[in-house]
Amino acid sequence: MILAKINKSGHFFIADYAKCIVALLVLTLCATPLKSQNAEAEQEVYLLISSFNPDTRRTLDFINEFESALGPDYKENSIILIEDLGAKNFNEEAYLWKGRVEALLKKYKHKRIRAIIAIGQEAWAALLAQEHLPEGVPIFGEHISTNGIDLPETIVDETWQPEWVNMARKARRKTNAGGVLHLYHPRRNIELILSFFPETKNIVFLSDNTYGGLSIKTLFKRDMNEVSGINYSFLDTRELNYAEILESVRILPENTALLIGTWRVNKDGQYFLGNSLEELISANEKLPVFTMSGSGLGSGAIGGYLPSYGLHAKEIVNMIESFYKGYPDSVRFNTSGGSYQFDQKLIEKLKIKSEMLPPGSVLINAKDPRLIRYRNYLIIVSSVTVILSIFMVALYILYNRNKRLRKHLEEQKQELIEAKERAEESDHLKSAFLANMSHEIRTPLNSIVGFSNLLISDDYTQEQRAEMNKVISQNSELLLTLITDILDISRLETGKLNFVYRQTEINTLCEQVISTIAHLKKPSIEYSFKPALESCEITTDVHRLSQVLLNLLTNANKFTQQGKIELSYELKGNFLQFSVTDTGCGVSQDQHKKLFERFGKLNTFTQGAGLGLAISKQIVNNLGGKIWIDPDYTQGARFCFTHPVNTTS
Repeated sequence: MILAKINKSGHFFIADYAKCIVALLVLTLCATPLKSQNAEAEQEVYLLISSFNPDTRRTLDFINEFESALGPDYKENSIILIEDLGAKNFNEEAYLWKGRVEALLKKYKHKRIRAIIAIGQEAWAALLAQEHLPEGVPIFGEHISTNGIDLPETIVDETWQPEWVNMARKARRKTNAGGVLHLYHPRRNIELILSFFPETKNIVFLSDNTYGGLSIKTLFKRDMNEVSGINYSFLDTRELNYAEILESVRILPENTALLIGTWRVNKDGQYFLGNSLEELISANEKLPVFTMSGSGLGSGAIGGYLPSYGLHAKEIVNMIESFYKGYPDSVRFNTSGGSYQFDQKLIEKLKIKSEMLPPGSVLINAKDPRLIRYRNYLIIVSSVTVILSIFMVALYILYNRNKRLRKHLEEQKQELIEAKERAEESDHLKSAFLANMSHEIRTPLNSIVGFSNLLISDDYTQEQRAEMNKVISQNSELLLTLITDILDISRLETGKLNFVYRQTEINTLCEQVISTIAHLKKPSIEYSFKPALESCEITTDVHRLSQVLLNLLTNANKFTQQGKIELSYELKGNFLQFSVTDTGCGVSQDQHKKLFERFGKLNTFTQGAGLGLAISKQIVNNLGGKIWIDPDYTQGARFCFTHPVNTTS
């Protein structure tokens, strides 16, 4: 047994074993105790019986909270004393626990015990196994459950299978008992498994060699006897070693689910390694795994209905104070409640829809246990890495300062070279532009001048003169279009072409464009407009959108001798997609990239400067869309462009 006192801060200093041994030797040899026997006998004792080493985190947290809940003045008349039951291997030790607690109660028989608190189910079961408890002293349980079993009277083996016992009811029959109970629900977890995997025929329950493992196994067996159509079996560390359980999991048949009860102590009474459960679950990747206690959640278990674990020291202290104020009924059992909890990563991996989860489900993303285990090492390594990084950055800055002047000079040199290349390219483009323009302008001017001179002569008939007038008019119009295109592309590229937006009805606009090119229609070609909507309004620059449509329709008319030309649009998401389709000569694939370049003429024998499609591309980009030629259309050519829909349709 270990007898210890809590210091002012509530910490139980068992972790530092060397200091603890020295302190015990000093206390043994010291002639003058810290407190006299009479003073200690007058104090009221809060007796805490821990199932395990009180230095474990869960137990120590409760002890700290219990002392804090008593308040700073409790030490004037009271003292907290802790006893360790040392529970571990159920099969070989469980029959001893009752006698150990009985000896403790005799030890404190002549002390003024104010309350007895059992921490953990082992200590709680041993306390309730006593034939006689101190009269007038309330008992409480922390980290306990309503389900349990009666302790054996002798050493047992794996064949010993006790009956389930309602521990809360048993406690109330003996004395004033209370605490906060964790409720385990096998039926809810079974229903959860069947809701996720309706084809399940077998449920295998995993438990370990502990009091909690055997009691929760007994509860599961009791509930499964009321479930029809589902077979069940057990993997119990009381019966099998780890290798046997691992192999059993590996060969489990299809339509089987694994439900985890507890996993802490193996057949020989040794604690499992932290990653053993994760290794066990990963032995059968197709096996759906659920948990009834929280073991395995974050290490391969999908989830389950779990009790709400926590510390309840404040509730127990309130019950003790109310009891001694004359309210014995205030000592009672409360339940901690529970919730459905799931591993979010596994839920996403298994593609389980959120509507399949029970209402109020809690999704967790468990941290990697290895990160928690090696947190201090990671902190040290991270700190060293940061320091080295800072040192490297400092060296880098110093190195950069030495290189900066040379780099700056090299950059200036490169900028001068690039500026020279841009100037040469600009000069080349200017020359190419002037050559193109001189050629394109000379052609219509020659026609205008030549036919104008012929009109002066009296050697031609009236019909011939009319034909000459027509040629002059056409070439004048071509010259005007060329000059307009040059001005437009210049303004577009310099960003000086203004766009005026307003609400426009697309069907009306398209019909007007069709009417505008009516004089260009060829008798052998069918012209059509196919709208996708009866009415469609968008905000756009009417003039520029019309210009794009006219350019595309004019191009189609120029390269189509017979068949049809179709203007259409359709709604695609947040865009209108316009298309102009013809049955003309088409454009070969290797020429598609050249189409939207300035002066990108594919046929040098046709009229035009090759600026129409380049202008159209610039306009469409400014309107927020894209333009392209459909590579999959082979009956001619199909030009498409998009326009954002920021309107009602």
